[in-house]
Amino acid sequence: MATRGAPEVLRWAALPAVALILAGCPIPLPAGYEASSRENVSAEPLDWVTIGVTTREDVLLKLGEADGAAPDGTWLAYGSAYSKGGVVFVLFAGGSAAGVGSERMEYRRIVISFDEKGVLSAIEPVTRDCWEGILGMGSSGERSPPCLKIESRE
Repeated sequence: MATRGAPEVLRWAALPAVALILAGCPIPLPAGYEASSRENVSAEPLDWVTIGVTTREDVLLKLGEADGAAPDGTWLAYGSAYSKGGVVFVLFAGGSAAGVGSERMEYRRIVISFDEKGVLSAIEPVTRDCWEGILGMGSSGERSPPCLKIESRE
């Protein structure tokens, strides 16, 4: 009896998955900021900040409460999560539903550091684009973790 090679087995295993996606109802995901995301974190340099001049109070007045902060107050983190859109395929069967999809996200984070007098000493902007997976069954669902933590320096 002949054994099947790995590529042939993968091809036959992928066939039901492709059929499931094609049989599903595609639902487009619109572009826009996540519901809990701030919208004032720009990808452009902050033209209102000057290292050695701008204070912690100036930053808090301009950007508001930080998304994350060092326990000793030496840095503040501000971030945003923007969806560039995506699609979810939903399959309805037997009074229940399942879905799988993907969404393109853009995360921005600015970490603003201060010296011991509370004067700005450094700015660390980070922007990351990534695809996130979405999986749901019945009334529960999961997303893949974000590719950038906006509330910390990690």
